[in-house]
Amino acid sequence: MADFKKNDQISLSGNLVLSELSEQSFAPIKCYCTTKKIDLQGVKNIDSAGIAYLAQIKTTYSTIQFINSSQKIAILSALYGVGFLFKE
Repeated sequence: MADFKKNDQISLSGNLVLSELSEQSFAPIKCYCTTKKIDLQGVKNIDSAGIAYLAQIKTTYSTIQFINSSQKIAILSALYGVGFLFKE
């Protein structure tokens, strides 16, 4: 789930996994066009589909900064070769 906040920041929460993404529980990529920061602190669980979703956001809008990413996000993103996208 995406919580659109003031100051061009969005907080993502819940399970950023294939089943949730398939059900379109998260916003389409185009919804992030005015976003400057995405807070990942509320992401409870993430899988490769979640990493791919975040990587697609970052490659589409390269100025977006991910903040408060978890150790699991760091490990999975490094495993898939996109760890550089999550450097704060």
